[in-house]
Amino acid sequence: MSIQNHNQHFFSRLILGFLLISGINFCMNQVCAQPTESVVDRLHTDVKFELLLSRERANGLAGQQWAEVFRQFEVPLRVRQPLYNDKAGVEQDIFGTTRRVVVTGLLDRNGEIVFPDRKFRLSDVGELSDWIEELQTYGAQGAPEGQPLWGLSKAEFDLLHAAMRTVVENKTSDLDLAAAIVSLELPSNYPIDFTPKAKKTLGPVDQIPPVKNDLAGLAKGTAFALLLREYGLSFTPRRLPDESIILSIEDVEEVEKAWPIGWDPDSLGLTRLTLAKKLFVAVPVEVDQMSMTQMLQELEKQTEIPVFVDGMALKSMNLDFDKMTVTYPRKRTSWSLCLRTLVSKIQLTQELRVDENDQAFLWITRFQPKSKPNP
Repeated sequence: MSIQNHNQHFFSRLILGFLLISGINFCMNQVCAQPTESVVDRLHTDVKFELLLSRERANGLAGQQWAEVFRQFEVPLRVRQPLYNDKAGVEQDIFGTTRRVVVTGLLDRNGEIVFPDRKFRLSDVGELSDWIEELQTYGAQGAPEGQPLWGLSKAEFDLLHAAMRTVVENKTSDLDLAAAIVSLELPSNYPIDFTPKAKKTLGPVDQIPPVKNDLAGLAKGTAFALLLREYGLSFTPRRLPDESIILSIEDVEEVEKAWPIGWDPDSLGLTRLTLAKKLFVAVPVEVDQMSMTQMLQELEKQTEIPVFVDGMALKSMNLDFDKMTVTYPRKRTSWSLCLRTLVSKIQLTQELRVDENDQAFLWITRFQPKSKPNP
């Protein structure tokens, strides 16, 4: 190893070691100024409620009872007659380091306070307290958990998706993990952060193997997901209480829905034949005593479609494509059908996916039968 390569190797391991032992977000070219635990301190949130009386029959007694509840919460409450353009909802404005959240609801004639997505009785003060705490922490959007688009607004997601469409220009294969992450040149306004379980999954820095896949040419979102998958990891966008967004790196078992390894073309209205014509047209195909790795290389050459293999799945199934010999009799068929035949014999499946730029690639992973809906 040359002195230059040795220094690069040492530096990349130093970076990764720092990421794994610190509680600080990493921005690819700099360390963020503050750890994630203090983000809520950087944005003060004021929450106030307005309850609109029913036009049919106002419940003045309930208004007084709710006023006492909010007084105990130390949250400002105004009970008033509705104006012609009033509507229930949650709105916010940010002025410097202050976030002002205004929650408008209806006080109905039964004494319940009603909002677009929830309602409360006087006996529900515990649930109301939890919601107020959520608004004070996360603002009008609420906690991101369980929301579509990882809790991001459409505008926030569109900005992130646009950033992740940028193409990876640098080679990643044979690099240390830290060097590969840096080489992706992820957008610096979305810092990365390893969860404790992700750090445990990676293990000691000096035992982390180099990256196998060369991800140059792919969009950064899909490339990052593929890179992390090699190590049993995934990433999800996470909105913090101060409205900033980080890329949280987790063990694959930690989250139900991580950023995908490519997107389903059908859901995007893309035609498979248009995306990968050479994969589906009938041509003379023959595989004569090749290793599975050689066969996939030949498929890539003939179809011009990149192929990525789920190494995590292969390891769990004790499969080694370099040592596995496959044969497919010569016939006029498609490379897609040939591949499907070969991988199905070993409980794998092939999936045509697209990156954030609608560039097609094949993903080979463990076959998971679809669960049947309950009758």
